[in-house]
Amino acid sequence: MNADGSGYFGPGPEFASAEADASGRYSVTLPCRPGDAVVAAAGGYEKAGYYSTHYGRNATDIAHAQLFSLRTSRTIEGQDVLLTPPGWFVPKTPTRVVDTRRDASGPLGPASSRSFPLPGLPADTTAVVLNVTATRGTARTSFVSVVDEGSRTVPTQSALNTVAGRDVANQVTARVVPPRISGRTEPRVTLYNNAGSTHLVADLVGYYATSAGAGLVTVDPRRALDTRSTTPLRAGETRTLPLAPPPGAVAAAVTVTSTRATAPTSYVSVFPAGDPGGPSTSTLNAYRGDDVSNLAVVPLGDDGAIALRNDQGTTHLVVDVVGWFVEGEGAAYYPINPKRADQPMGVGPARFVITNPDVEISKFPAALLLNLTSSRTTLPTYVAAWDDTYPRPATSVANARPGADVGTAVLLRSSSATNATVTVGRGYSLVMIDVTGYFAVPGGEPS
Repeated sequence: MNADGSGYFGPGPEFASAEADASGRYSVTLPCRPGDAVVAAAGGYEKAGYYSTHYGRNATDIAHAQLFSLRTSRTIEGQDVLLTPPGWFVPKTPTRVVDTRRDASGPLGPASSRSFPLPGLPADTTAVVLNVTATRGTARTSFVSVVDEGSRTVPTQSALNTVAGRDVANQVTARVVPPRISGRTEPRVTLYNNAGSTHLVADLVGYYATSAGAGLVTVDPRRALDTRSTTPLRAGETRTLPLAPPPGAVAAAVTVTSTRATAPTSYVSVFPAGDPGGPSTSTLNAYRGDDVSNLAVVPLGDDGAIALRNDQGTTHLVVDVVGWFVEGEGAAYYPINPKRADQPMGVGPARFVITNPDVEISKFPAALLLNLTSSRTTLPTYVAAWDDTYPRPATSVANARPGADVGTAVLLRSSSATNATVTVGRGYSLVMIDVTGYFAVPGGEPS
């Protein structure tokens, strides 16, 4: 029997399932008849033969699943497939953890992956929040993905789209294999580059852990700053932005957009107010003539404020608050096996249906974590996305431009009827959505 249930026994696939216990482990008896077969346990609810996309909880150790040869009927014990348990957010002062420009191994080559250690994180870390920047890329276009360490499968989802001659950043929430499964002493993240070569730089802003942390509390997207009504940030200027967070909040989820930049290239840092090391990390890369957006999870600094710094030239910044991470409240994060959502048909606003009767995404998600990629864009434009259970917000989540594939992380407030309606401000753009995780109250229902 193959991992997808097809193969040696019978004309069609057979499936066995079980509920995981509190630690994320489960036991199941596979209905195999005597014979010579290979059995592998596959994590994530992913049946074959269906037209709609299925989303499954991430199985942290599927790459290490053991194979068994059966010559007589027997029960297999000890197949350790750990479904990633929900995690709570723990903020960290933004810290650079990856910089291949200073790595003796050099840039990532074509169709290659590399694992990077993440020292100082606890053993119960389930995912990390990184701001990843690709720089000095040689391919006209390429993409970067998060993959499981040791995976030999070419990924079909992207975390970042790269362009030769341009620095491109995106927030990446990467699942990690716990040390008790990987056998390593510290968590790692593995990144894959598709074409050409590229250097990668990653700044760690926080992680999810099972033992303690903060939950996500979603809000109606709210514009907290628009410097177009005042003055742009000058070169080297840092501006403090008070956010008035709710009690117990430790971080804010914000969409940051650079517009009307005057420098050929610059970078913008978003960090906790009062952090002297904040300007040494970056959140997005600004370019003259382009609007550039990125999702940022920013630990709160002095008096619940964040700070924004522009490196070169001048640029206007727009900041929209889309959620808070609050101690003792909110929803936990569940990584899933990344999946590209089914592409809607027709013209006009695109409505992506993320759930179907068989998915393992919670019936009551508070939010979905997505990577939205725009392609074949005809005019520079903004992209808006929302769950149409709620009114369309007055804010945008991404910016698209002609001649480039642009990937942007999106935190989408959600409901029990999970969908994502996407529209652009003008022209045409082909929008693709990769679902990477969801937030839900463990065992809970919507309030």
